Amino acid sequence: MKEEDKFSALKDIFEHQMPVNKLLGLKVVELKEGFTKIHIPFKEEFIGDFIQRRWHGGIQASIADSAGGIAALTTLSALSEKVSTIDMRIDYLHGSEPKDFFAEATIIKNGKRIIKADIELYHEKSKIIALARCAFSVLRNS
Repeated sequence: MKEEDKFSALKDIFEHQMPVNKLLGLKVVELKEGFTKIHIPFKEEFIGDFIQRRWHGGIQASIADSAGGIAALTTLSALSEKVSTIDMRIDYLHGSEPKDFFAEATIIKNGKRIIKADIELYHEKSKIIALARCAFSVLRNS
């Protein structure tokens, strides 16, 4: 499969076939080997702190996990290979605002059995709201 076909298929799977991503409204903005940028439109249902109108931290963690997962998938040689989250940590650096989010995930290790990704969540690139690191188990074709 050509790389552009693989990325097109991944984008379709990510945006249209994964129910949680459809619920969140995640859209792939950029996709290349070892990297993805996604856009998440704000919804009132994402508010966790209703007094300060901040995004719920669990929603942010789900976004980070999804962004890291698709970045990990870009490194696989076939769509039949699988990745599963085995570990994740997230640091919330600033309060979020009731507006759209972006997430950028970069693969920092692409090993035989483990893939690691760093993820930045932000409204504007100049102010990172949260940083996450995910580890994924890889099931590669023999």
